[in-house]
Amino acid sequence: MAIREQGGISGGASRYDASHAETVIAELDAQYAAGKIERHAYLEKKRSLVRLFLKATTSPRRGPRWYETEL
Repeated sequence: MAIREQGGISGGASRYDASHAETVIAELDAQYAAGKIERHAYLEKKRSLVRLFLKATTSPRRGPRWYETEL
């Protein structure tokens, strides 16, 4: 019996699924429209979900900083 698993974790195992974020945002909108959650809670939850969605769907690249171009 092996103590440690020899298989590795795939690179996509920890990535947040964008389609799941879309589904959760739609459910959150429905709850807010039905009056089940308050406005402040809705805005906080939606903000965090939008951040997760953007992280899952984009890969931003940082350009050179102003002090790096003057060398």
